[in-house]
Amino acid sequence: MSTYEVEHGTADPATNPQSTTRRRRPDLSTFFATLSEISPDPDHPDHRPHAVPVPGDVSAAFYSLAEAFEVMRREAATGGAEGEDLLTQMIQNLLSQADMPPREVEGVSEEFCDLLDRVPKASLKPDQSCPICGNPFLEDEYPLVVKLPCHPTHIFDMECVRPWLRLRGTCPLDRVDFAKELREKEEARKKLVEEDEEEEWDGMYG
Repeated sequence: MSTYEVEHGTADPATNPQSTTRRRRPDLSTFFATLSEISPDPDHPDHRPHAVPVPGDVSAAFYSLAEAFEVMRREAATGGAEGEDLLTQMIQNLLSQADMPPREVEGVSEEFCDLLDRVPKASLKPDQSCPICGNPFLEDEYPLVVKLPCHPTHIFDMECVRPWLRLRGTCPLDRVDFAKELREKEEARKKLVEEDEEEEWDGMYG
């Protein structure tokens, strides 16, 4: 995933002291560090493909993202942002999952996030804002806005929706489960490959 600076050739407004734009996004480095421990890169030489994460580590990822969203929710409340209700629901979802975490992370891959459709700045309207943080998209000089596959109106700041997608794999608005759809497609693909291989063996020895 490209950084904000790489995407825009500039500094992230959240870390730029000269920026006058109000940002309501917390630092998610702890969350992504935790996530990398429980869903490491399969191309990394130290990666164990069949290793199962420790439940406590999975739980920590849910708690970490819930805490980050809680910071965002408090900022949204003081700023009168419309995303507060959605954030509250997302936090409650994360906390309920943290108490009884899944055996492994069921979110989407980084590649899925990278391939999301970008929304051009020219097509954004002044009254459009991110459903999660509540910031108007055009408050950002270089908005990085993405559209989810479930509905053309489900658009988000990439910074806000990416951690949720990586951990939960669903659309925050209608809960369409992209990760489940991808797993089902992969299972169907593997089944077809196995059937093709069986037919080849049958043809060779039939």
